[in-house]
This record gives sequence, C-alpha cells and structure tokens, in this order.
Amino acid sequence: MRLCTFSTDAFSRHVGLALPEQRLLDVSSALPGDPRFATLLDVIQHEDDTLPMLRTLLGSTQMPQGCLHDLKDVRIELPYQPPQIRCFSVYEQHLKNAFRQVAANVSPAAGAPAWAMQIPAAFYETPVYYKGVRLNLSGPGAPVRRPAPGTMLDYEAELAVVVGRGGKNIDASAAMAHVFGYVVFNDFSERAQLMKELRSGVGTGPAKGKDFDGSNSLGPWIVTADEIADPHALDVTVRVNGQVRGQGSTSGMTHRIDRILSFASQNETLHAGELLATGCVPECAGVEHWRFLDDGDRVEVEIAGLGVLENTVIAA
Repeated sequence: MRLCTFSTDAFSRHVGLALPEQRLLDVSSALPGDPRFATLLDVIQHEDDTLPMLRTLLGSTQMPQGCLHDLKDVRIELPYQPPQIRCFSVYEQHLKNAFRQVAANVSPAAGAPAWAMQIPAAFYETPVYYKGVRLNLSGPGAPVRRPAPGTMLDYEAELAVVVGRGGKNIDASAAMAHVFGYVVFNDFSERAQLMKELRSGVGTGPAKGKDFDGSNSLGPWIVTADEIADPHALDVTVRVNGQVRGQGSTSGMTHRIDRILSFASQNETLHAGELLATGCVPECAGVEHWRFLDDGDRVEVEIAGLGVLENTVIAA
C-alpha cells in the first residue's frame, strides 16, 4: 500500500491511500472518529490493526461516498513527523567518490585531505549513524531555504526505513519484520560548513552542515514493506531542473537494512515511526561530481516503487 498525508481546500492533513487511476482514498474520512487513523504516525503505531483494515477497504467493491479524490485535486504534504531520525552512512562507493572530489578540489592548507584520503576501518565493522533533527523537515513540493552563506548546498538521495513494530536488541534475522515501510529521503547538506565541522577531528559528526530549516525532506509516499520485493535492489535517480544529475542503486550497501535496524536497537528500544535513513546512494550527491545547487533549482529524487520527492531551493 502507498500511504500519504494530504490536504484540500476543505480540510488539512488527512491520511490518504493510493488507488488505481491516479485516485486517492481519504482514510481519515472513511473511518471517522477512529484515532488509529487520525494521522499517518497513528497508522504506523497501530499497524497490526490498521493495515488489515486498510486492506479490507482496498478490497471493497464499494468505496465510502465522498471519500475519493483525484490526485490532481489534492496537495500531498509531509507524510509525518518521525519521533526520531537516525542518519546512517552505509555506501562505501559514495564515500570514495566524495573523498576523491574533496581531495582534488580542496587545498591541503584547508586541512580537508587529511580526513578525505581513505575510509576508516570502523566503517566496515559497524553501521555508524548520527542523530538527525526531527524538526527540520520539508515535504514534497516545499521550498528549502539555502542556509547563509550556503555556498555549497547539496542534495543526498537516500532510501529511508520507517520502523513499525518496536523492539530492543532485535536480532538481524528478525529485523525485517520490524519494518513498516519505506520513503524517499533527501538529506540536504551544506558542504562548505560540513567540511569545517569534520575538519575538527573530534568525532562529533555533522552539525550546521546538515542542520537547518527544511534540511530533512521526505515523501511523498510511505510504501508498506510488502510492496517492495527487495529494498536492496532499487534504482535511484536525481534530476535538477528536469535534467538527470545522478543515477544509482540501493544494491551497494555495505551494511544492509537488517543489520542497520538491529544495530540501532542495541541496548535501546526502537519505537514505531522512527526513521532510519540509510545514507546517500552512490552517484546521487552533487559532491561526488563537485557540482552544487543554485537558487531556484528544482531537485527531484526518484526511487523505483516509492515515487518522486521534489523540492526547490530558495535564496538565503
């Protein structure tokens, strides 16, 4: 199933379920008064109840009157606000591509090549992550304002995992049963600031290089796990102003999703709705080609089976 949050001129932020022929079922209106369908996060948190009910709705020969909309007549919004965001980096080739460009374009006096010469051994041992800011969100169609001075604003096309059933110390062999679904994620990044922060060498991870209003973009759909046969074999395309800027695949993960989810749950309870961004797909960030975003650029991230996430850069 493909789920979204949508609005019309008559109401705001209802749960939507995609139907054939570019139509949408207003789930919030079809099941009025049921708190499990008030928001998409509620649907996720009660998946054992909500998903069977939604499948029953899909199989019905008669849809509820007044609850059907053409997609062209609605506004698809930010799907939901995750209770937690963890941003992993699991693509060796993305790091190699980015480090190569930094070493070639940043002078030794700036200090960058010292940390951009090779991938540390720890990268291969465990799926490292940093905590994303769950309030710095933008949804499909939303503008993303360049952080000042923002001379090297970039995109990162990522597959994000939405946790369904919570748990602690989840074994990797059982981890995929804890996945509710998947969503397109664009981790907007300001590379000049990021390089300054990483140059410190204290191991604290990124800060203002990735933390600014709207920097975490996600949507338009949360696609349930049963719809995606293999999340490790999805084609990814980035377009800027309609022109292909990068193409890659989720097939190159050094640490796969079962390992990511298991690691995140070590000694810590994962909760329904938490978002695990898996990291930038190789060839799907501007830094890998040393080509960054200008004001007015329209960025589209497409992942096969998940849809297209579009945002436009506006001036600082």
